[in-house]
Amino acid sequence: FHIFLVSSFTMNFKYFAILAFLSKVEAFISPISNSYYQLSSLSADTKVDRDEKVQQVLELAREIGPIGANAAQEDQDKLESLAKELQTFSDCNPAESALKGFHNLIYSASKGGSSGKLFGPFHGNVKQEFLNDESAFINSVTFGPFKAALQATRSAMNSTTNKVTFYQTKIEVLGQTVVDKQIEGGGVWKYLFMGKIVDKDGKEKLVRVMKTPSLFVLEQDLS
Repeated sequence: FHIFLVSSFTMNFKYFAILAFLSKVEAFISPISNSYYQLSSLSADTKVDRDEKVQQVLELAREIGPIGANAAQEDQDKLESLAKELQTFSDCNPAESALKGFHNLIYSASKGGSSGKLFGPFHGNVKQEFLNDESAFINSVTFGPFKAALQATRSAMNSTTNKVTFYQTKIEVLGQTVVDKQIEGGGVWKYLFMGKIVDKDGKEKLVRVMKTPSLFVLEQDLS
């Protein structure tokens, strides 16, 4: 994230803004475990119906944007209602399914920093990176030359719920680590939906919709 040189005052201001973000973070990450992208046994017609319903959720989530708390309550409620309709279409045992690679945050109803909100109208890009270790992942927020990352582990409480435990945070400025410390914190994630779909452009995606308790919508491009 080597972008451009900024003044010392600006760097300090943004640096402390990111620290404020970290202090408010509502752990949002997802599930774990054994079978990679397990698909439910669905008929062709049901899969088409499922893909259309998931696409509705994605389209509204993109329209609202990642900072759902800034949207009209009517729009938040509509998305919440559509998300709940996906439960019957979810893959089996989503909390026990292994995850790989990078997943992008599409929507968060959280009022805290886990949505990527920093200060004023500014927000960063939020990603989850799932590591080779089945229990490890990284939540990161990038904003210009700044990157804040939370490292965590995850475990299945039951077939639809994950427990997440944070243990380390790092902040980088212009690619240089300025904060690296141990932390404590975590949360519980309840899956409404997890599954692969083919969108209207023919691209295959893994979509995850969960409550933390705020609603989160994430996707991974599998194309």
